[in-house]
Amino acid sequence: MNDNMIYIEANKSITGLAGFDFGKKMYEEQVKGKIDFNGEIILVFPENIQRFASSFIQGFFEDFVTHIGISGIENNVKIESSNKKLKEKIINDLL
Repeated sequence: MNDNMIYIEANKSITGLAGFDFGKKMYEEQVKGKIDFNGEIILVFPENIQRFASSFIQGFFEDFVTHIGISGIENNVKIESSNKKLKEKIINDLL
């Protein structure tokens, strides 16, 4: 098992995540301090989450951008999600 694998938890009744502050809060509560930015990072989002607003992505990934930049996210962060285009969306929303 990868120590840098984080299972993101979200309310099972919701299908989308939105809001910069909510993204930042979710990152701080579930990810911050639990990952090593020097290795591959795997983020596993729950199956029920289908949609990700750009505001959520910008809040959630703000610290990633600060530590490893957008290219670091592109190269070192693996996203597991029911939304197959999520990684592409994340990169586009951060540019």
